[in-house]
Amino acid sequence: MCEICLSTPCRSQCPNAPEPTPVLQCSRCEEDIFEGEQYLCLPDGPLCETCLDDMTIYEFLEFTGEQLSRAEGSLYE
Repeated sequence: MCEICLSTPCRSQCPNAPEPTPVLQCSRCEEDIFEGEQYLCLPDGPLCETCLDDMTIYEFLEFTGEQLSRAEGSLYE
């Protein structure tokens, strides 16, 4: 039993607790993604929620290899 948190094994908030093991790594910033964290699954790898929040829609489209289409002609011809 831990002398600080009085638990076996230590609670995650305890200074004696082992470091958490990452589950994935973000394909953009290369930061670890831990169990319980949200991410976007892409063909080139996971994208962490922080990177997703920081990207503009245009950066996201470029990162995923997508692009906007340009409308041409008239719908009512």
